[in-house]
Amino acid sequence: MSRPWLLLILALVLALVACDRPKVVVVRVSIPGPDSIEAPVAGIGLVALPYDRDSVLRTLEARAPSPRPSTAALDSLFGRFREPFSAYTQATYAAGKLRESLQGLKRRLDSLPRNAPEYRDLYLQFTRQSDALPAAEKQEASTQAALARARAEFLPRTDTLRARIRRWEDSTYEGYDSITRRLSDARRLHPVTDSTGTDGRAHFSLRRGPWWIYARSWDATDPNAEWYWNVPVSGDTVVLNGRTGTRRAKY
Repeated sequence: MSRPWLLLILALVLALVACDRPKVVVVRVSIPGPDSIEAPVAGIGLVALPYDRDSVLRTLEARAPSPRPSTAALDSLFGRFREPFSAYTQATYAAGKLRESLQGLKRRLDSLPRNAPEYRDLYLQFTRQSDALPAAEKQEASTQAALARARAEFLPRTDTLRARIRRWEDSTYEGYDSITRRLSDARRLHPVTDSTGTDGRAHFSLRRGPWWIYARSWDATDPNAEWYWNVPVSGDTVVLNGRTGTRRAKY
């Protein structure tokens, strides 16, 4: 075989090896907090899937012998429960921030001599916030009591409705595992898992795709809702946040 042909074959082999080399994909996760500001979230479990999870679920739902049970009654109950829950989380957040600020001010005051130029202004801030703390903690306790009353009424009324939806899902999605296993085997790719660190990031080493990043996270503003993502991997970074995810009810 001539030298040019050998060089061409070698180049093709190297190209194939390069194409199959795993690439590192960074996933960044952030969700809105009680103050509606998005922040990185630690400890979120992530799965890189070699198939479109939503497509499989839609296929199974299309085959279901009956439609999904109505969620209107549950949605109404969720809506009524959300108000006392939101009031409690906001009151707790406000009181917590005030306590945190007071601790910071006290540390700064303790580190300064009383004749320091900034001591007086810091002391006035500390006094104002100390005066405001009892009202904030009273509001925190009041909303907590209201939430407990709402929960005692809410839970018994939702149990039967939720059980009906779970039975439908168990029946409808029964073949999910076998379908996704066949898809993974056919592509010779299998799910890869990781979880976010304190910076809200996770790292995957993925062979040539296609891939989707699947994840769920709590919703800080509603105990009966969650953030859901099933995002295709199209580059070296995947962002999971309020714009790329779906906020949905947890039935």
